[in-house]
Amino acid sequence: MWRSYLIIVCSLLGLQLLCSTQVTLGQTFSTISSSQMQQRLRTFSTSALSVQAMQELYNNNAELSTSPALNGATIANNLATQVASRLTSRLSIVTSLRSRARDAYNGGQTSSTLTECCRLSRNSVSFDARFNQTVNLDNGCDRISASASSSRSTISSTITAEAKAQLNRVPEARFQYFGSEEGYATLYPGINITDCSDYDPRFRPWYVASAVPTPKDLVIVVDVSGSMGDIVPNSGRQSRLDLAKVAVASILNTLSDRDRVTVVPFSDIVESIGGSSSEAGCFDSELGLVSPYSVRLLTRLVNGLNANGGTRYATAIEAAYERLDVPELRPERRAEKVIIFLTDGAPSDGSQVLPAQRIAAAKFQYTVTVLTYALGPSISDPTLLSNMAAQRYGSGFSLPSSGAVGRYQQIADFNNLRGSLSLYYSFFATEVSTSSTTITMPYYDAFGLGAILTVAAPVYAGPTTNLRLAGVVGVDVTVSDLFGDISYFSDAEHQYAFMINNDGEAVLHPLLSLPVDLSTDPLFQDITLLEPDAAFRSNVYMQMRNRTTGSATFTATRFQMIGNSQYEGTVRVSVMSSYYWQPISGTEFIVGVVLNHDASNEVDALINQARSSVNTLYHRLDLNVRGQRCSQFGHLAVRDLSAVKFSPEAFLNPSQYLNVPETSQTVSSYLSYLDGNGANSYFKDTIRNSVRLTSALDALWNSPAAGLYSRSVVWRYIGSIDGMFRIIPGTQLPTAYDHLRRDWFTRALSNPGDITLSPPYLDAFGAGYVATLSQSIHQSVNRSVPAVGAVMGVDFTMGFLGLTIEQVYPECRNTYRCVIVDRSGYLVYHPDFVTTGQDPQWVHLGRKEPYLMRDLQGRGFAQRINCAKYDVQTRYVSWRISVTGRITGTLTCSESVPYVLEPISGTNVYIAFMQSTGCSQPNNNVCQCNSNGLGRCTRSSLCECPCTRDLDYSACTNSFTGSSLVYDVCPAEIAGLPVIPRQPSSIVGLEGCFNGTCSGLTQSSDCRATQGCAWCTRSASGTELSSSFCTTDCQCFGGRQGEKNPSGNCVAPQGGGDGDDDDSGSGGLSGGAIGGIVVGVVVVCFIVFIVISKSSSGGSSVSSSQPAVRTSAVKHTQPAAASYGGAPEAPSGALRRPSEPTAPAATSYNPPPASNPAAPPDYSAAVNIGSDFQSTGYSAAPYPSSTTAPYPSSTTAPYPSSNLPYPSAATSGPYPPSTADPNYPTKPAY
Repeated sequence: MWRSYLIIVCSLLGLQLLCSTQVTLGQTFSTISSSQMQQRLRTFSTSALSVQAMQELYNNNAELSTSPALNGATIANNLATQVASRLTSRLSIVTSLRSRARDAYNGGQTSSTLTECCRLSRNSVSFDARFNQTVNLDNGCDRISASASSSRSTISSTITAEAKAQLNRVPEARFQYFGSEEGYATLYPGINITDCSDYDPRFRPWYVASAVPTPKDLVIVVDVSGSMGDIVPNSGRQSRLDLAKVAVASILNTLSDRDRVTVVPFSDIVESIGGSSSEAGCFDSELGLVSPYSVRLLTRLVNGLNANGGTRYATAIEAAYERLDVPELRPERRAEKVIIFLTDGAPSDGSQVLPAQRIAAAKFQYTVTVLTYALGPSISDPTLLSNMAAQRYGSGFSLPSSGAVGRYQQIADFNNLRGSLSLYYSFFATEVSTSSTTITMPYYDAFGLGAILTVAAPVYAGPTTNLRLAGVVGVDVTVSDLFGDISYFSDAEHQYAFMINNDGEAVLHPLLSLPVDLSTDPLFQDITLLEPDAAFRSNVYMQMRNRTTGSATFTATRFQMIGNSQYEGTVRVSVMSSYYWQPISGTEFIVGVVLNHDASNEVDALINQARSSVNTLYHRLDLNVRGQRCSQFGHLAVRDLSAVKFSPEAFLNPSQYLNVPETSQTVSSYLSYLDGNGANSYFKDTIRNSVRLTSALDALWNSPAAGLYSRSVVWRYIGSIDGMFRIIPGTQLPTAYDHLRRDWFTRALSNPGDITLSPPYLDAFGAGYVATLSQSIHQSVNRSVPAVGAVMGVDFTMGFLGLTIEQVYPECRNTYRCVIVDRSGYLVYHPDFVTTGQDPQWVHLGRKEPYLMRDLQGRGFAQRINCAKYDVQTRYVSWRISVTGRITGTLTCSESVPYVLEPISGTNVYIAFMQSTGCSQPNNNVCQCNSNGLGRCTRSSLCECPCTRDLDYSACTNSFTGSSLVYDVCPAEIAGLPVIPRQPSSIVGLEGCFNGTCSGLTQSSDCRATQGCAWCTRSASGTELSSSFCTTDCQCFGGRQGEKNPSGNCVAPQGGGDGDDDDSGSGGLSGGAIGGIVVGVVVVCFIVFIVISKSSSGGSSVSSSQPAVRTSAVKHTQPAAASYGGAPEAPSGALRRPSEPTAPAATSYNPPPASNPAAPPDYSAAVNIGSDFQSTGYSAAPYPSSTTAPYPSSTTAPYPSSNLPYPSAATSGPYPPSTADPNYPTKPAY
């Protein structure tokens, strides 16, 4: 210990040479053990988070019940019935809109247009959560295309009145609209669109799919000869080809997922559209399935075409027929086969064209429809193009009655090209159906509703004998509205629901992004990529596609997240599973349900919690708030009470929870049931027990033990497996927040029973860079594989972790460079994270310590793993570090630097020790790493950071090939946490939930460990300050003056008194003072040098494991049990290694004797600890006075009085019991 102090003192003065000889004698890595950090983390988990106490509550309040197995067939039927019922309500809206539109046209009830959406006054709209934006519920608005008829007949007022009535009848309905065949659209409710850009409903997939419900196989043949490069007058110097590209893109955008398409560019030869691309090359020989991705891809390829060469029709028309010569997707599909032929000039091979077309058309019995377009005035004789469309092949040929007669059209004005071509569908809109409806596949909503689909229907008007298409009506439905019960069905780990369409494509699956999380159009993939087992393909897949009802049981593969699957990969788990499926009536969808197969039907359940003292605080503080209100980084919070929130999985009707705004009455109904005996119409049966059992945490988290950490701990929370979430300080969370899908929760599930640390991240609420410790709680009764009941978590500052490491291992201050890395190779802690202000998020070992990473890889301790995320066609390459015991090695750079790496037992992390400066400069030639996070993979033979590669994908077949099919599946990434917008008026006059100051902290370690504080070392220009000081992170985030916390919390002071003042003058000392200190410390170094010399020669017989001197006990003020955030803290903000106090001290207090690890420590400490700490602005001493603190002194206090059993006092003490102690929760057998 003395050596450690000498290192610190001497290093401050640059006197390492004086000290090094004696300090380094006999020092080796053998004196350092990861068990020391293990003990500290277990203490933190036990004291700050109360994991041990919570586990005992679960142990004592769970029972093993035998109940009938869940009936999967009934669940599947119920889910299908619920979807069909919701769909029926949307179909009724469309039916009503169609009826009113038809009556208005037939009755001549036309009206003037409404205000254009782009001209709608912002004062006329207000926010409505159902539409996720500001809307006008009193009226609709119109969108008018540039090609709309000036003499159009409008029914905007009629449509708006009916849509308004339908929204009153079905409050959960979304946007309703009518698209007119005359080129305008009426939208209700009205929205303010920022620009009046051209919008034509006739070019939208929902319109064309309703007007022409028959599937289409379409080949677009486009002339790219040299003349297409001519500039078109009055077009803004656009060429003919430029305008043709826009027209082709418009055609592509009218297509739906029922269609297939390709493009054939030609000049005097047939040009390639796909080139050598593995994903697009197929378009040169076949049709491609229409998907949002393939449309974007083809549009990009078309935009890359150039005008050059002559004009030959024959080879182009032959190529078009060849593209159509592909098998049908399904026998019942019977697609309309269409060729659209675009050219601006006469061919040089005119005599060869019709003979070539006749031969090609004969293969299809002349049933292919050809639409030819002469672009511009250059073609003086339209005969050839007209004959091509009508299939007039000359004398002696008679077109069969089943043959298709197409249409020829000359478009003289290129500026009308887009509108004219995009109306190609009207040629096919001849089959009148006055009752048909269309349901689109889900697509991304540009207005922020996530994944939506459209229910649409054509409107025909006029006499019965001469009906004409007047337009299409539609209503949007969010996927969460319609299928929320499927998305959020979960009754336990590895139990879920999914949904496919008739083509076998996965629409909903837990491995896919939630509908509300989508930020682009989804790419639907075959369900067998997500359910890869041969038994699934043979027993489930084809039966579902055939729309049968059935079930099957087999051992199935699950892909479980380790944390963030893109960065950390996945693990495979085999689970005996039972599958059930049922078609959803009136749709092309089939729902599947997967249950864990348990032959014994035994179920772990919590005993019914009949507690009369429960008084739950619901997280909607805007609707009800009580307790000690405070400001948590600018957000209204409650200091002394935890707030409860529920994930969608907790509700009987997840869709209603997500889509119907909560009111005060709703919350009152919740609490009447949860706290009392009110009727339950909202929650699953298990939720009330989870709420009542975890209510004990309010007292635990407000206890003296927990209070010791309040300046460094930002949040404490628990999430149950059934969907209950509890957090302190109590604060409001977004409705869509789902703890079951967050990294901290899934990371703990993948490390059952272990303490799990996260890599650092930027706290969304404004606490700066934090890390999370999480640990699972098991709900089990005498089971070899206990079920997870909940996960507990605590967020803490990075400075706290750094300070803890330096206290556990004083050698890490100067002698060693100490890092903590998780099993995926991401750094949880590096000294640069707290000393340089470096962004610590997703920093990989290969980037920061490449020589160590290279050595681990070369010795086989670090292995690459791959997982595929098929909906973004990406393979994620990550790492798995696997070291079962202590290893030593050498870093090889310009020198040889020894290191040791050892797992911290019972956690997901390793700790490594290296010489403080050896091989410390990253070199990208060692490991290919250029930035934090994920880069593109560049090479495979050398050490490389986590990266991404493209999967082998064919856009034509919407399928993956080759090695892309062998990877594990990456579960969907978690969407960023949306934060409730701050309401400054709600926190006026409130203290921070942690009521401390920054300016009073004079030690960098104390400052960095304190939430909201930053140790300022650099000026705004980046130069080193002559005197460093502590201030708020609103003034010096990352240690640089003028930098603000990027979380946006700099709206008000977090603690008492700092605010945003300029603290640049604090922390400095005069030159005379510095000189006096230097002289004094040199004398101290000399004295300590003599003491160590005597000790080394046998002058002291005191064991190094015990302090040489014990002082008498010093009384300190006992912290209040119920004041979260105000309890006194250890000077360091971290639990101490028993032999290493960090505050100035003459002596150390004693650790528990080794023979009795559970015994309470001696809290004898130096007399200056308390007074020094109080001088920094804290109101109490760092240590409790009782020998039993920081644990409760009896079996009841400080826990709430109830009939629940609580941990006994035998486990008290600030340090955890030994690993053999039965009271400490041990990792279950997995």
